[in-house]
Amino acid sequence: MKDLQPGELAVGADRAGGVLVCDYVGRRTEAPISSLDLERLGFTVHYLLRPPYPREFTAAAYAEQLWCRHGPFGAGVRAVLAYCMAAPIAQELAALLRATTGSRVPLVLFDGEAATARSVQEQYLLAAEKLGELLALDRARRTTAPFEPADLRARPAHVLRSMSEGLRELGERAARDHLVDPETVHAETEMFAAYHLDWLSHLIAAHNAGWSRWGGRAVQIASRQHRCDAEWPGARTTETVRIAATRDDLLRHPEVATVVRSILEKETSRAN
Repeated sequence: MKDLQPGELAVGADRAGGVLVCDYVGRRTEAPISSLDLERLGFTVHYLLRPPYPREFTAAAYAEQLWCRHGPFGAGVRAVLAYCMAAPIAQELAALLRATTGSRVPLVLFDGEAATARSVQEQYLLAAEKLGELLALDRARRTTAPFEPADLRARPAHVLRSMSEGLRELGERAARDHLVDPETVHAETEMFAAYHLDWLSHLIAAHNAGWSRWGGRAVQIASRQHRCDAEWPGARTTETVRIAATRDDLLRHPEVATVVRSILEKETSRAN
């Protein structure tokens, strides 16, 4: 059989059922959910987080956009899988599935966690630091104003707009400091900002989570040092499976593939 790309279907893929995946891969070092290669087990895998990304400000609205763009999905879905802070958005997809089909599928999380105000702030400041480095700004000139944590819920569009303005201000500083062609700096800054604002918008939406109950169980598959709650909010029951792996290698660990396969096969048997 030829090598399959993520999202490509194996022969007979419709027999086992579908899997919804929320995994914002970006440029991270951690292995993606696609490393599980679920297509080879006969599942139709829908990788929902791919460009163009939604610019929504709640987990529910973000999930609805993904549903409209890539769905609708039916009773053939066996599980919703999510990595890290995409978990609240995946949970809303599970709730949409319950509302439209009655299915109470498991929510399978890999180092799942909430997107806190602190994590959003850290990612914004990290983006500013990276842009400043790209533009050869002195370290002291790479700073940008933080936002008020309460505004993530109260004024999320304002927060994203202020982030956009903050990143663009770094471009203007670089043009002034280095006396270079402002159009060149502007183009580099715009490309960088667009990429990172997609990610920051995703985090804001995940932060503004409703934790909808969908009637299903949560399975938290956690790396060696990941801290996770014993009870996932909104789940009927929560099971934690601890894996002796680093965060980077979690989704490459053979035990993870075995656990996920068992979950999906159990759901397939139940459906049939």
